[in-house]
Amino acid sequence: MSNIFNINRFGRLFIKHTSEHYKSYLMSVLVLLGVMLLGGSFIVYMLNAPMTIGMQTALFTGVLLLAGTIFTSTVFADLGESKKAIVWLTLPASHFEKYLVVWLYSFLFLIVIYTCCFYIVLFFLTSIKHFPNEHTEILDLFDRGGGLQVFLLYAFLHSIAFYGAICFEKLHFIKTAFIFFIGIALLIIINHLIQYGIFGREIMMNVPFGGARFMENNQEREINITIGQQWHMLTLIGVLACVFWVAAYFRLKEKQV
Repeated sequence: MSNIFNINRFGRLFIKHTSEHYKSYLMSVLVLLGVMLLGGSFIVYMLNAPMTIGMQTALFTGVLLLAGTIFTSTVFADLGESKKAIVWLTLPASHFEKYLVVWLYSFLFLIVIYTCCFYIVLFFLTSIKHFPNEHTEILDLFDRGGGLQVFLLYAFLHSIAFYGAICFEKLHFIKTAFIFFIGIALLIIINHLIQYGIFGREIMMNVPFGGARFMENNQEREINITIGQQWHMLTLIGVLACVFWVAAYFRLKEKQV
């Protein structure tokens, strides 16, 4: 029997995890649906025109990133309590199998369930209020790779939240978010200094590895990266997500009873 992964052992662990947590997971889904319904109903009520594709994309992305990272930051909460940690660490399964079960629920299953919930709410909201001579377009996640970009971004943030959930024993989300935003702020400052050195003029604060905006003759100028370069950036985000996932696994292996 492999010490790293065995399908039968993994199946038993998956069933055990599901039977112990399905109530809390189901409650989380119901809360998510409730929040989306209430928030979406308020937005639709305030609008004088159908929701645009851009607004739907922003809502889909924003709620996924926030809800997903908050949920992910709690998946290893048992490791912060000595009694629960002992039970979890002494389970007759490998660290990789324990890691994989939690990863599946917090990443793959969460994306599928969240996407289903979003479209259920979206179809409901678009049916309760009609606008004369206006047609409501529904967001297509497969159009021009838009969904792939969102899911890659979520993969990156998930990997960071996943790593933080293992590293910290308490206040996982707050501590991880604090370090994340400090790191982003440092990257923005470093990026600003590099762009200032390249252009030799005052540069606006720009997103790292993105375009550049600056003032010239009292007019704002902007240099954008190409579509090919955008896909290179998405590839880099995917690679970084994998790096954090691997780091999280080895960090989990260091946990001892």
